[in-house]
Amino acid sequence: MCGITGFIDYQKSISEDDLVNASAAIRHRGGDGFGHIYETQEKYNVGLANERLATIDPSNNSRQPFTTSCGNYTITFNGTIYNYLELRATLIKYGITFNTLSDTEVLVECYKKWGHQLFEKIDGAFAFAILDRKLQQLFLARDTMGVKPLYFYRDEFFFAFSSELRGMLQFPIEKKTNTIALEKYLRRGYFFGDETIFEKIQKFQKQHYLVIDLNSGNFLEQKFDNSTSSLEIPDNEDGIIAKVQELLTESILGRNVADVNVGVMLSGGYHSAAVAAILQKNQAKKLRTFTLGFEEKRLSEAPYANDIAKHLNTNHSEYYITSADAVASLEHMPQIFDEPMGDIGAIPLAFLISQIAKEDVKVLLGTEGGNELFASYSNYKKAMWLFQRTTKTPTILKNFSLVFSKKKKTSLKEVLFSSNLLHTYESACSFYPHEDIANLVNKEITTFALNSNRNDIKSLINFDLQNYLPNSLLLKSDRTSMYHGIDSRDALLKTDLVELLSKLDEKWFSKEGSLKYFLKAITHKYIPKNLMDKHQRGFRIPFVQWMNTIYKPYIEEYLSPEQLDKHRFFNIVEVFKIKTRFYVNANSYDAKKLWLLIQFQMWYNKYL
Repeated sequence: MCGITGFIDYQKSISEDDLVNASAAIRHRGGDGFGHIYETQEKYNVGLANERLATIDPSNNSRQPFTTSCGNYTITFNGTIYNYLELRATLIKYGITFNTLSDTEVLVECYKKWGHQLFEKIDGAFAFAILDRKLQQLFLARDTMGVKPLYFYRDEFFFAFSSELRGMLQFPIEKKTNTIALEKYLRRGYFFGDETIFEKIQKFQKQHYLVIDLNSGNFLEQKFDNSTSSLEIPDNEDGIIAKVQELLTESILGRNVADVNVGVMLSGGYHSAAVAAILQKNQAKKLRTFTLGFEEKRLSEAPYANDIAKHLNTNHSEYYITSADAVASLEHMPQIFDEPMGDIGAIPLAFLISQIAKEDVKVLLGTEGGNELFASYSNYKKAMWLFQRTTKTPTILKNFSLVFSKKKKTSLKEVLFSSNLLHTYESACSFYPHEDIANLVNKEITTFALNSNRNDIKSLINFDLQNYLPNSLLLKSDRTSMYHGIDSRDALLKTDLVELLSKLDEKWFSKEGSLKYFLKAITHKYIPKNLMDKHQRGFRIPFVQWMNTIYKPYIEEYLSPEQLDKHRFFNIVEVFKIKTRFYVNANSYDAKKLWLLIQFQMWYNKYL
């Protein structure tokens, strides 16, 4: 919805122009106005800035940073409070008056009324900072699932934050590559925990708030609890399905709140079909739906999405990505992402959103988190099958398999000798085995243990909810949409729904060998089963083909000895081996490795 930036400077060396420049670096996140405050105090200077994308109450009265009528509180806010109308009505009953129709004013009034307990009240995706002049503190928070991004830097004399890394880089912060984080990026294709590609800059943890005393600089970081203690789980299948449908509907409809046009990206799959079906069922106006297609018909989901759109009677549009479009999207990656992007899905997504941006739509409801919540990944079944087989295989046979393995030997070794199901899953899904990373970076690497006291599908779901979802999927969605001035919303991530599904027994996530059992049962109430199952094969991209044709010049350019010698992070001989293997036999295993390296090289050339 917006881009936020701010700082506290105890050396009083950061100017108002520095703040304006930092905000300007993320101006693509707004488009509906820029604002800032800059205050000089005896012990410090403080500043807040906002690049506004107006989706609720677009009037100038709601521009940000927003200061309350009492003058004690100023907020800069990125996101949406989905239940703001209910909260507004509650606050009015307490005698509070409002000067706008915005969720921003509701949020800051919730802070005034309930302080740190406001998280028990709000349902939203958010990253915000409130300058509390009454208590002389700066209060920051990020939402439960990590939908909205927030980065920060902190030392003894300076604290700064921004919605994107490029905003942070406008401040006097050392731009040094985080080589430990780079090793993990090579493993999984994204950055774990609070790490970023920059050594000195951290991600603000999801479901946390931070309070900084303005005078002393002392701070308190705390995880907040917004769980629903009254949430009851039905004791039978029909009751569970009804409850899931109720909360799923609440989540989708709640995220439809806006004073601008809302659309849905519709594929041929269950998640987006359920979102579109529930929205269209509950509104008279035709829903805008958008689908991506490929030139290769065998890969394109567009015809099947079109069948679903016709059944739901939506206002549907299709966009087909050409080879030229795929090249253009690749070249735009460093502009869209200010850290290496390991997900090849960013290419078609960036193209699709660039086309939707030409339409009269400012909000898109996405389905990120659906695969995790409803256990939809085929890799879950693959990992469980592998773990069951390897635990029953004698060590001597495992070693025998390695001796006669002709390729992927290091990857096979990790899977064969995994200590638990989560380890099997993480190894099977990794881009580089640990041994290959060590060879690539020419040093011993720090491996991280994956401990789990359970070996069922829920351990995999929880791992992805905590790591893959916020650090890759939600980040990809945020950057690609906000680069084009579109607010991407988390249609499936209402806290109550997430909590309910997390409490269900694992048997419900793979009933009768079928993944996403509940989601299918609910979707079939809106769309016939035979239509949904007509062509269920998952979203596929001609990735290997692209890498071996239209992207080959970029492999040669960015992975040349001259380019690699700029930083010497990677062993040139090892990179050459990967390239040679891929050129001899184009395959997804080596293509993914090359993709990570290209993305790092493109990022490095732009930002360092």
